[in-house]
Amino acid sequence: MRSRLDRQDHLEILNYLIRQIEVIQKYTEGLDEELFLRDDLVKDASLMRLLVLGEYSSKLEDDLKDRFSEVQWQMIRAARNYYAHAYKGVDWRLVWETIDGDLPGLKQRFEHIIEVLEGENNGKAD
Repeated sequence: MRSRLDRQDHLEILNYLIRQIEVIQKYTEGLDEELFLRDDLVKDASLMRLLVLGEYSSKLEDDLKDRFSEVQWQMIRAARNYYAHAYKGVDWRLVWETIDGDLPGLKQRFEHIIEVLEGENNGKAD
């Protein structure tokens, strides 16, 4: 049985999740979908970071996920499971859609959660 995470643990995980997104964004900077689809190294590296993102997001406590329900936590985990078990091949267009369409907003949501939690650490309200 794992022990409960405290606020600092949550902050560390959320910052780690943001770093994964930032690295993916660095890998794909200046690329459009077609360039992405032609670059196996970038595809594989980005996919690995998406797997890490999904794995580490599941480490956050359910009460935090419930509190910040605007994040589609189940979808993040489901995407991780799909990518990890896509034995017949990964749909790289779907990966690109995730990177290009979903990650910027997800990063903003994580940053908001960090801001709220850090404000609580400093005695501020939401």
